[in-house]
Amino acid sequence: MSKCLVVFLVIIADLSECKKLPASFKKCSRNDNQCLTLSIKDALEQLTVPIKEVGLPSLDPLEIPALSIGAGTGPVQFNQNYKNFKIYGFTKVESINATLTENILKIDLHVLETLSDFEYEVDGKILIFPIKGKGTGMITVDKPEFILTFNLEEYEKEGEKYLKVINKTLSIKPQKMHFEFSNDLFGGDKEFTNIVKTAMNENWKDIYADVGPSYEEAYGQIFMSIFNNLLSKVPISELFNS
Repeated sequence: MSKCLVVFLVIIADLSECKKLPASFKKCSRNDNQCLTLSIKDALEQLTVPIKEVGLPSLDPLEIPALSIGAGTGPVQFNQNYKNFKIYGFTKVESINATLTENILKIDLHVLETLSDFEYEVDGKILIFPIKGKGTGMITVDKPEFILTFNLEEYEKEGEKYLKVINKTLSIKPQKMHFEFSNDLFGGDKEFTNIVKTAMNENWKDIYADVGPSYEEAYGQIFMSIFNNLLSKVPISELFNS
């Protein structure tokens, strides 16, 4: 069964002339990967608030107005429809390594924890349990690793050279996941909801194996959109020292 994915992310467009990197961002030589690693780490840690001059949103939380993911083929056989999806934790960097080689940017990012809260509406089956309901929920991921690759391409605009992401891959490796859902998950049946939540948390690896690729695709699209918004404003001459 194919998995349907819809992501709605609001980014404010700025069509004015080319911009410089914010003064608080560290600039590096294009071939200095050690500097690049430190620069990206520092930039991520600053994004507890939006940096509007280059169109960067806050990453703590990263707000996604709507997110829909189709049913899996394993234990998660229900459509997932989310609103007001907020992800916390991307600025809490535990370790990072970044390399830029021949227009391929690779980032290996470890954060301490991500916490997502949201409004949900689901219909289908999880594990052996029928499920239909809506309410609020939260997912906590312990020490996830994000392995992100951006394939970049140069282009020219108004006499300046810019970069854009033309392809991306993302792998997410969680150490542990914990699910919380409101009692509306089963029409207000608190006892049954607790049974299912316990089963989900005990079988989180199987659940993630089923729906993880869809979330990787969704998060990858979001990261690419955010990065392309920055790259469309800041020319190569302003991104690097040389």
